[in-house]
Amino acid sequence: MAKGPEIPKTDSAEIEILIERLKQNKLEQRDVELIERLLRTVLALVNLLQRKNMSIKRLRDLIFGRRTEKRKTGSVSQPEDKPEEGAATNPGAEREASEKSQRQRQAAPQGHGRRATAQYRGAEKVECRHEQYQAGAKCPEAACPGRLYDTRRPNLFIQFRGQPILEGVIFEREVLRCSACQERYVASLPEGVSETRYEASADVAIVLAKYGAKLPFYRLAQMQESCGVPISESVMFERSEQVADRALPVYLALKQEAANGEVIHTDDTPVKILSCLKEDREEEAERRATNTSGIVVKTTAGHMIALYASGRRHAGENLDLATRSHLYVCCARKR
Repeated sequence: MAKGPEIPKTDSAEIEILIERLKQNKLEQRDVELIERLLRTVLALVNLLQRKNMSIKRLRDLIFGRRTEKRKTGSVSQPEDKPEEGAATNPGAEREASEKSQRQRQAAPQGHGRRATAQYRGAEKVECRHEQYQAGAKCPEAACPGRLYDTRRPNLFIQFRGQPILEGVIFEREVLRCSACQERYVASLPEGVSETRYEASADVAIVLAKYGAKLPFYRLAQMQESCGVPISESVMFERSEQVADRALPVYLALKQEAANGEVIHTDDTPVKILSCLKEDREEEAERRATNTSGIVVKTTAGHMIALYASGRRHAGENLDLATRSHLYVCCARKR
């Protein structure tokens, strides 16, 4: 790796001797070389100080060299004052000191609050290269004798752009028609673009917005309309059903795996189900309460499986139903 601009090194004793010779007007050839080094040192320092990104620390590292020893940034712990033997201790004072130290730890700043770029896993990465300079070239500063090198630490800039939940792309496909037989010839789509109207990513985005972010379909439809890509509530519901049908085999497989779990935790929380409320108004129901049962299972392999079921059954009934259905499947396989 190439080093930065080198500062000419000159001994202070040589400078003092040079000053005496200047006073006596007795200059030698080596004095000319020494004066040249001094003048180049001054030029290099002035050039470095004129740069806006040059700090005192970097200038010090260039002149005196960079320190390789690392010191801990934390304060050096002071030895605690231990009470003398036989001295009486005050429990109230000790408790007050402990509470004070705890408050100081809680009040300490936890960090700068900014996110690391590694957390933006879904962000697109664009590599930017210098148009004028490249590694190994001479420094563009005229008075600097150094050469450029790749620091391997790029300057990271994150730009956020707004977009709707679903984006629409219109492909204008050229259509040619024969003047004699009237046969139509439609241009094909670009490479990598399928004939599917709704990509899988669009269906997943709808499901995540509805069931992950808890946004109702009508609000999603309003957002899409305002962004110029309108999608109706009924279409989004149909797309969500498509995802549910695709995910159903995975759900059934998780239920079978959870039935063989080692540790099972269950809990109920009240929930309102519109269809059940309609049934309560139209006919007398034996049980009006509706719950969402959460079942968390630790499998024999050490994995955690979380299952949810909403309805009139409580957690125990849902667990018993899942276990019996698993036993039925096992018996059917044995037969």
